[in-house]
Amino acid sequence: MLGAGRMEEFVTEEEEPWYDQQDLEQDLHLAAELGKTLLERNKELEDSLQQLYITNEEQVQEIEYLSKQLDMLRDMNEQHAKVYEQLDVTARELEKTNHNLVLESKASQQKIERLTGTIELLQGQVESLTAQVDELRSLEQLRVRREKRERRKTIHSFPCLRELCTAPR
Repeated sequence: MLGAGRMEEFVTEEEEPWYDQQDLEQDLHLAAELGKTLLERNKELEDSLQQLYITNEEQVQEIEYLSKQLDMLRDMNEQHAKVYEQLDVTARELEKTNHNLVLESKASQQKIERLTGTIELLQGQVESLTAQVDELRSLEQLRVRREKRERRKTIHSFPCLRELCTAPR
């Protein structure tokens, strides 16, 4: 019987509603507000996600652009490095050429100094020889004058020679 009494209690409990109509309406209202809030939050999250996709796409494009610029700058850097290497080679060649020209210039300067010394020596010799020539000319003129004087003396001493010298030819 005990079991039957309990059964009655169970039945009794079932006859009474386990919920209150007012509580049900409040729960329904809360569920509607919660659903609305969840929908709004879902919309916000979708908008945020969409914005993140857009931002991500922009960043991907910017990364691609920057990668291309980086590649271009690397290429330019390599080209500049090659140019600098070539300039370095050219500079070394110019330094070597300059060194050779300095050596040639020194050799030329020494040659000029030697030739200048030779010229001065030759000019001294020319002056000495010119003086000798002048002296010899003077001596020659003196000799010629003496000979003429001697001839005149001889002509004056011998009258027949005078006639020969003064006769028309």
